[in-house]
Amino acid sequence: MEPFSLPDACKDCPTPAAAAQICTQCPERIVCRCLQVTERALVEAITTLQLTTLKEIRVHTGAGDGCTCCHHLLKRYLAAEPQPSSSAAPICVCK
Repeated sequence: MEPFSLPDACKDCPTPAAAAQICTQCPERIVCRCLQVTERALVEAITTLQLTTLKEIRVHTGAGDGCTCCHHLLKRYLAAEPQPSSSAAPICVCK
């Protein structure tokens, strides 16, 4: 999947063309119509819970659990968020 970049025309003002894109100017925009999940709720869940998969989004927000038409958009939100480092200390240091 290619990295997502917001078109210049959408940066200042959300337009109908921006509706299919990730637009941080529209926190109350619905990203999952079936379950009425907003962009704000989705981004907050991804960042605070460090969600990394579509399944985790479905479990924690409900987004994507209906008709699945928003899955491609949900994956773009995941790709846009920096992933936690895997260089953390191991859970068990037993030898």
